[in-house]
Amino acid sequence: MREQGANPVLWMSLSALAFSALLLSAVVLFTTTPDADPEPSPDLSAADVIRIQVEALQTNDDPYPDAGIEAAFRFASPGNRAATGPLPRFAQMVKGPVYGDMLDFERAEYSDIALEGDRAAQRVTLVQDDGQRVAYVFTLSRQVGGAYDGCWMTDGVTRRPPSINGTTRI
Repeated sequence: MREQGANPVLWMSLSALAFSALLLSAVVLFTTTPDADPEPSPDLSAADVIRIQVEALQTNDDPYPDAGIEAAFRFASPGNRAATGPLPRFAQMVKGPVYGDMLDFERAEYSDIALEGDRAAQRVTLVQDDGQRVAYVFTLSRQVGGAYDGCWMTDGVTRRPPSINGTTRI
């Protein structure tokens, strides 16, 4: 409530100013929210691509069922997609016995990444809620030509025994 005798023009100006500040805050928040659906980009490093996929799989059903699997498939190289796709087939494979531990795990431990020219490999150990540890080695290549020119994309993921040795070779 405004006090009796207060200047109505000043009151309206202050109200408009407060509303404008609130609106500007909402616009800034909306435009700086991270992209919910990351795409392959030459701006992403091999390590970025692996981390995006691993984090997406950790929260697979957020914001919708199998969103993490879909994100991982977006970063699969064209050759990998040809071998494992389309997306429903890829999702079935990820949910199977070899890759099922990649979904909804507690935390990830990343080894040093191995880079050799346009190829990369990194071991990622996933720790489950019950303490079980499962390791996977991601192999990537930087694409040459086509729609993904210059993008790091995943050629394959291999399940490996957990290891104390953090070295991954290409």
